Amino acid sequence: MASMETTNQAELGDAGLIVDLSDEQRRELELRRYLRVGDELIWIGIDQRVRRERVSQVGYVQTSRGVFRVSRLTGEVVEV
Repeated sequence: MASMETTNQAELGDAGLIVDLSDEQRRELELRRYLRVGDELIWIGIDQRVRRERVSQVGYVQTSRGVFRVSRLTGEVVEV
């Protein structure tokens, strides 16, 4: 039987994009469907693929939890 962590990572797909995340960050990403790490935003799209981009390059992201916008002034991620 596979561990829950292994199963969750497989579901995320593109594991190379999250390899540097701590266990706590991975749990937060799984729960919220997006995670801000430094100047990058990581999110799980509605197609269950992991995306990772610089915050300055992202305007909106769509996840299974909704649509979020990235503030150009503060870099804060807020639900639309």
